[in-house]
Amino acid sequence: MQRAAFTQSSVSMDSVRDVDLIVYTWAGMTIHIHLIDEPTKTPKVRRIIENATGSAIPTLFMLDATLFPQHGEHDQADRWYVPFQALANERAYAYTLSESGPAVYPVQFKTVSRFEIEVVYGVALELKQIRHYKINVKHNALKGYWLLADFETELSAKTSPFRSTAVPPFPNGGKASAHAAPSAPKTRLELSYELLGVVRAATREEVKAAFRKLAFEVHPDVSELPKPEAEARFKQLSEAYEYIKTANEWG
Repeated sequence: MQRAAFTQSSVSMDSVRDVDLIVYTWAGMTIHIHLIDEPTKTPKVRRIIENATGSAIPTLFMLDATLFPQHGEHDQADRWYVPFQALANERAYAYTLSESGPAVYPVQFKTVSRFEIEVVYGVALELKQIRHYKINVKHNALKGYWLLADFETELSAKTSPFRSTAVPPFPNGGKASAHAAPSAPKTRLELSYELLGVVRAATREEVKAAFRKLAFEVHPDVSELPKPEAEARFKQLSEAYEYIKTANEWG
C-alpha cells in the first residue's frame, strides 16, 4: 500500500460508519476499510459491498475483537459476525486497541456442530501488504461477485496463519483500551525504499539495480499486466527511484 487516510466519518460518534479508512495502493487502486464496532446485520454489509463494487472499489471489514469470544471459546453458530469470514479468504479480521498500540489478527469461526462454532485466532499480522480481487462469494446472505480485499500476498494466502499456539489478542483475558495512539506513519522515503525492495542502507548501485529489475518487469511494453496498471506501476517505481536519488543527493 502507498498510504492510508482516515475519513471524516471515522472520528464521528456513529457506531458503524460508512467508510473509516481509505487505502491508496501503488497500483492506483483505492480500497475502503470498514471498522465494525457494534453488531451489524448482514443486509447492511451486503449493501456496503454492492455499492463499493458498483463504484469499482474493493472492500475490507475489520471487527472489534471485544465483540466476540476469546481464542478457543465457543459460541452459537448463527451469530452476526460469522458471515464476515466468507469475505476474506475464509477468515475475518479482528482489531484490538491497547496501550501498546493497535493490532490486527486473522480469526476463524470453526464449525463444531450444527449449532456451535469455536473462535480461533491466528498470529498478529504485519500490515505491509493489502491485496484486492474480484471473487464469487457463495454465502447465502452475501452471495454475489464482489470486489474485496484482504491482508494477504499470493504466497501467504496459501499458508494458514492459524497455529495451535496462537496467542489471543488479550493475553490476560482483559479487554482492550479504547484509547491507543496509532503508530507513526511511514515517511515517503521509507515507502520508496520498500517499493524498490531495498533496505535504507542500500548503496546507490543496489538501488539502481533494484529499480532496473522491477521497472523491466512492469514496463508497459513488456509486462503481462493490463496496460493502465503497468503504466501506473512503472510511474510509481520511477517516482520512488527519483525521490531516493534526490534525498541522497545522488544527482
